[in-house]
Amino acid sequence: MPLNWDYYSRVALVLIGASHQNLALSELELLEREAGRIRDQLFSAPSSESGIAGGVVVATCNRFEVYFETEIFHSTVDYVLRTISEITGLDPEQTNRSLQVSAGFVVVEHLFSVAAGLESMIVGEAEITGQVRSAFTHAQSAKTTTPVLEQLFQRALSTSKVVQNSTGLGAAGRSIVDVALNVVESRYGGIMGKRAIVLGTGAYARVAVAALQRRGCDDISIYSATGRARQFSESHNTVAISHDGLRDALAITDLVVGCSGNATSILNAEFVRSARGDKFLPMIDVALASDFASDVRELDSVDVIDLDVVRKNAPKEHGEEIELANEIVQKAVIKFENEQSARTMDPAIAAMRSHVGILIDLEVKRVRDRAGDEVAADVEFSLHRVTNALLHTPSVRARSLVRDGEQKDYRTAIQVLFGIDIETPEDV
Repeated sequence: MPLNWDYYSRVALVLIGASHQNLALSELELLEREAGRIRDQLFSAPSSESGIAGGVVVATCNRFEVYFETEIFHSTVDYVLRTISEITGLDPEQTNRSLQVSAGFVVVEHLFSVAAGLESMIVGEAEITGQVRSAFTHAQSAKTTTPVLEQLFQRALSTSKVVQNSTGLGAAGRSIVDVALNVVESRYGGIMGKRAIVLGTGAYARVAVAALQRRGCDDISIYSATGRARQFSESHNTVAISHDGLRDALAITDLVVGCSGNATSILNAEFVRSARGDKFLPMIDVALASDFASDVRELDSVDVIDLDVVRKNAPKEHGEEIELANEIVQKAVIKFENEQSARTMDPAIAAMRSHVGILIDLEVKRVRDRAGDEVAADVEFSLHRVTNALLHTPSVRARSLVRDGEQKDYRTAIQVLFGIDIETPEDV
């Protein structure tokens, strides 16, 4: 009976997504807000219905991406796009037009570049590696990964560390919050010794507090609509403020950083005006789901520095650093590709070893019948040792032949030498 190729030769690695480079921030905000529901619906359905063997969703202020594996490409892609459209309310045609579909090792190259910060609004930004790791960890906890996705994300994250350690792209200050603070300081002077309020207690809040403290802004108050401000402040050298204290804190602050990402805005124009009157206030807004109501931007006494402002003021990185980072990523991608491609030779290697194993078992049985168990055990040990030595080089050579495109010749040789028929994807 022919031996089929293993899982890795049948499955398709697919990416459906968009980023700040090809989608409006308002649409990205909607996708990020619904990421949890999309993830749950996509990966909770039986694979027999969805066609998805496993997946990971990466949703940030810069991008929304669904990585998944499937053996049924077209119908599964349609299912994913349809699910996204139904949950977000986006028109199906708009969804198909806005979200790009990639497959194969283009997906590998893209994820490695994303994790290394090469596809970010700010090249080399510090947050993205943590966001990719968080998405991967969530998928692991939910048990929606596969062996290939595990290897893919682990390798992408380890490559991002190499990029950060080997280039200037991982230096402090490569963050959206830092760029926003640069804008504030260029317009209104340094923030050293000033007061600040940070709205939120999540990942961006941690980044914001660290960035403020590096610049000498140590009088930082934390507000959380979900009641986590006190717990956050205990470990970040900040002061928690309650809802009742927010107005008084807002009256004397010099800067507000909104990064909670809650679906409901925290500050509106009436609240800001009642707390401050006409006193001027710069406000940083780095969450896609803004903490500031739209009418706040209409106040003459407020300057809202949002993601669009950040994008326009993002620094141009040094070309040599980007070139080195790209070189590191490309080498890692090629290595990963070679390793995965080599696994398509596993059935041939297994067939060869299985064939020899059967011959060994027959010989051991013949010896056991003639000379007893003790002699048979010695013969079995010797035969397996010799077999492992003889088959080691052919097994290693099989995987190296994949890189040279000579796996068909190897299969033919096995068929001629051992009489083993190995079914390939072209035969199916």
